[in-house]
Amino acid sequence: MKRLKVAVVTDALYPWHKGGKEVRYLRLLSRLPEHEMDVVVYSMKWWDRTPDVVESPGGSLRYVALCPCVPLYRGNRRSVWQALLFAASTLRLLTRKFDVIEADHFPYLQLLPLRFVAWVRRVPLVVTWHEVWGKEGWETYLGKVGFAPAMLERFCARLPDAIVAVSVGTAEKLSSMGVKSDRLRVVPNSLDYDQLTLVEPDPSAPELLFIGRLLEHKHADLAVEATWILSTRGYDVRLGIVGVGPEEDRLRAQTRQRGLDTRVRFLSSIESQAELWSLLCGARVLLAPSVREGYGLVVAESLALGTPVVCVLHPENESSVFVGPTTGSITAPFDAVALADAAEFWLNDDSQRSERVSAFMSEHGEADQNAIAKSYAEIFQKLTNGSDSQE
Repeated sequence: MKRLKVAVVTDALYPWHKGGKEVRYLRLLSRLPEHEMDVVVYSMKWWDRTPDVVESPGGSLRYVALCPCVPLYRGNRRSVWQALLFAASTLRLLTRKFDVIEADHFPYLQLLPLRFVAWVRRVPLVVTWHEVWGKEGWETYLGKVGFAPAMLERFCARLPDAIVAVSVGTAEKLSSMGVKSDRLRVVPNSLDYDQLTLVEPDPSAPELLFIGRLLEHKHADLAVEATWILSTRGYDVRLGIVGVGPEEDRLRAQTRQRGLDTRVRFLSSIESQAELWSLLCGARVLLAPSVREGYGLVVAESLALGTPVVCVLHPENESSVFVGPTTGSITAPFDAVALADAAEFWLNDDSQRSERVSAFMSEHGEADQNAIAKSYAEIFQKLTNGSDSQE
């Protein structure tokens, strides 16, 4: 079996930028070399050191800067300038040697030059698709002009030789946009069960947690409002908000307005996965009111740790599929009272954490971490050799 050179293109990298997408790549890319894959990651220059090329600890990966690091957001919206700059910079791959391109789908514009690069270099283009916004999602985000990025999203879905969807729901949405089934493969995120079973709860963890980028559709404001509602009901609870983003100033103002300065802590970024898991394990309830999740990794991890989750039922939220009647609650979207009511139930619940872990595992025993790398390796080998890889 030929050892492949894989060019991975993404504008955001862990640990400089933390989210489900970045964690997925972190776990995947470190394991691809075990499947006869040499990986070079092309991104913006997130690191402070002078060289444009750096190696990961252990030297299994190389990170190459295609352009200077530009903030992903301008105000509370994704930066068009950043997307344009990064897209243009991907043309530098025309001078590089590789056998396959693997790219993150967002923010879409880079898929246009990457399709050109793939044609010129005569290599397949594989794109990992984390979530589908569609016309309604884009118009909610941008108003009437949302039709333009919705058309771009639909067009870009036709460009790859193969699309890897992170969930069945995301794959179904892509199919409804016209993506043919023979170009579509579902490879869900995996959970690090070996490490999760070793997690010890943080004794200083707040009772309530919100974890995610501070974006409008994540609705951290509802978590703050639910905390205020619970405090008016006599509950001595604290809320920890883990994440950064353009909504932070508005959330801090909301906290002050509600008189929750001593009850709400903004924890920004957590440096390590172990620290984040310990915080999750020590909390009583994870509040997850986001209406748009392509997978919902933090929801799955919380449930695997036995911490109940309150999330919302929305057609764009795939994380709700993880929540069962004995592990969490699903409420109506945009409803702080419903969020508070569900959180109150779990604050008073007397079931054991181990019981909730067992209930989650019986329904959602995800593949081990190496399985996701094997799935990608099979896709890459099939596209480059015209046959399945032999493991």
